[in-house]
Amino acid sequence: MIGGKYAEMFALGLRNMRGYKLRSFLSMLGIGIGVASVIAMFATAEGAEREILAQIGRLGVRNIIINSVKPAEQRQDSAGTSWVLRFGLTFRDHRQIAATVSTASQVLPVHTNSDVVWEGSRRVDGKLHGVQPQHMRLLKLDVTAGRSLTEMDNLLFARVCVVRPGLLRELGWFGEPLGHRLMVGEQYYEIVGLLAEEEFTGLTQKALNVDSRSFEIYAPYETVLKRHGTTSIIRKSGAMEATDVQLHQILVEVDEQDNVLATARMIQQILEKFHPERDYEMIVPLELLAQRQKAQQVFSYALLAIALVSLMVGGIGIMNIMLATITERTREIGIRRALGAKKRHIVAQFLTETVTMTAVGGCLGLMLGFLADWLLRTSTGWSTVVSGEAVILSMGISCLVGILAGLWPAGKAARMDPIAALRYE
Repeated sequence: MIGGKYAEMFALGLRNMRGYKLRSFLSMLGIGIGVASVIAMFATAEGAEREILAQIGRLGVRNIIINSVKPAEQRQDSAGTSWVLRFGLTFRDHRQIAATVSTASQVLPVHTNSDVVWEGSRRVDGKLHGVQPQHMRLLKLDVTAGRSLTEMDNLLFARVCVVRPGLLRELGWFGEPLGHRLMVGEQYYEIVGLLAEEEFTGLTQKALNVDSRSFEIYAPYETVLKRHGTTSIIRKSGAMEATDVQLHQILVEVDEQDNVLATARMIQQILEKFHPERDYEMIVPLELLAQRQKAQQVFSYALLAIALVSLMVGGIGIMNIMLATITERTREIGIRRALGAKKRHIVAQFLTETVTMTAVGGCLGLMLGFLADWLLRTSTGWSTVVSGEAVILSMGISCLVGILAGLWPAGKAARMDPIAALRYE
């Protein structure tokens, strides 16, 4: 019975909207644009947050990554010189962390050698990363073809490697990759596995020690140290720079997530003791995750506030329309009151019309919001996600705006004197 009553009022609201087609459409369009703004902005914020979480998540929330960094004063002093620069992490650092940090379940050394990769007469710049087999698992470097590196490769000093297909394309090799031999510097390495093609940016690129100008090659840690040593010579623009870096990275896996921050502080104390020149940097994905989530939350609130302004403007437009409508329907209000309608019935009638208008405008906004989401993804390449929460929130807010925008006009209509309303021309 009650449902039939509200259905009748809803139908009456639609009928009155059809009586003022252009006016109603413009009012609904204002609400629709506000709802579309909420959906588009939430989709952008949600997509950005998920992308950040994915980037940090692939580094592992239980991992701590320490990279060697050339001190600023050495960068300046080395211009145009040819002597050997020694900086960065050492074998002693690795041993010290492994021996004294009890919460570290794994402490993995990484040595990187920058060299030229040859295929016949074609050459590209490459980075040969000497890693332990566990390194591939901790940083989610999954092999899609062939096999990954093993402990036996380290024990046998095997000259094997895992690469990405992009390296082979750049070298012009389109044959069978597995078993093919690459010449890195003056050493040959047999390809035993292929990684998926991935593009790293920002934090992930920095943490994984990936350079967009060179290609990654992963080989056994012991093989790289034995075959290439710790000294690298780079010649650029007529100048030569020789660097002696024992370890370019140390990857620490912590036993429990709750111990990550305490473990990072312990490692910091150890490194500060042996590296007063601060020739290293520490990346704690768990800490970065908390910082990014907090920043993203502020960003989301700002976007929501902007979108709510759009809805508020739409609500003001509907209020103006309803006030004008009440003036035009004064005589109708007087007739209804004369036939026995109470004030609450008049309020319910006009509130229903307002909410109907905003609900239809909200549905229009949903379609516009999904269209805006599609346009953002296709035209800009941004990662956007329309969540159910955004849809429910935007529709809920639009209906709330309708109620608030209709309260004053409905109250004004209910307070009219029935006799004066009947006499209104």
